[in-house]
Amino acid sequence: MSGGVRCAGFALAAGLLACQGPHFVLSDLPPEPIALVYRTVQETERVLDAAEEKRSRAQRPEAGTLEIGFERLQQYTGLRTSEDMRRDYMGRLSFFVAPRERLDVADFVRRGARPLQWSEDHQRLLLSAPTAGDILQLFEWVASSGELRQLTRGPNHIDGCYGPGGALAFVRLERTRPTAVARIWVQRPGEEPRAVTAGPEDFQPTWSRDGSRLVYAVGQPEREVLHWVDPESGAGGTLGPGRAPVFTPDGAWIVYSAPTRAGWKLWRMRADGSVKRAFGKSAFEESHPGVSPDGRFVVFEATKGLSSRLFVRPFDGSADRQLAVSGSAMIPVW
Repeated sequence: MSGGVRCAGFALAAGLLACQGPHFVLSDLPPEPIALVYRTVQETERVLDAAEEKRSRAQRPEAGTLEIGFERLQQYTGLRTSEDMRRDYMGRLSFFVAPRERLDVADFVRRGARPLQWSEDHQRLLLSAPTAGDILQLFEWVASSGELRQLTRGPNHIDGCYGPGGALAFVRLERTRPTAVARIWVQRPGEEPRAVTAGPEDFQPTWSRDGSRLVYAVGQPEREVLHWVDPESGAGGTLGPGRAPVFTPDGAWIVYSAPTRAGWKLWRMRADGSVKRAFGKSAFEESHPGVSPDGRFVVFEATKGLSSRLFVRPFDGSADRQLAVSGSAMIPVW
């Protein structure tokens, strides 16, 4: 199957959205760069070819699982036999400036790096990236100096977020036989890290501005469920089905992806878990939302199969606009 045929359905659906006419122009979007994982057109085509070959052998990837490091990624995609294919799948950390439609590929970090969160002043980027031996650790990139600082060591650290007062939350993946346990840990300046969740599959933490709760996704056999925990008292609860939560800059809302009859779609709820509602509508699977620094827009990954594009939606859900990134664009952080 040719790349043009594979992408035709996606392009047609995107064109239909464009015909509706977004109620904003690119100059309305904030100038702060969106960090993302980028895969070129050629890399995307090779990944799609590999997936097509895998389907022809009736070896379908597991459904409803979160990705745990390189081994789980390879099992999920079937890209086990070729180092080149794994490189294609992983893509490169990149930056996209929406008003200028400019894409810059980062050369300071290895393939497989995944953006996690910008600091409030947008001068530091938290990311996970592979070290020697394909061990994932958390790093911080400093925009002003270009310095890349390693923040964690030891077993795989695959996810994380900034907290108030210089605190850091991170997901530590510890191998046990025959599986692995992923728990969320918190480290404050001058203190030893401590686990705040029990696992076994806790991911994607986001920290409220006042520090009173961490919201995170818990992997379950058929779906992911959002939970919250007070990192000080240990109190917590369940917020309902969903994944990839992120607080808005003012801390008033949580934006996340939730399962619906039409697939995964963007939802939002109050910081306390009340007033849940969908906002906006597209023909794609909607995941990995990132809220703009001014809180007015949400960038998200729109997916059909293994093809992913970036769209921007106003926080009121009034319109969608596809960002001009060729190839595949995934896991945006704004």
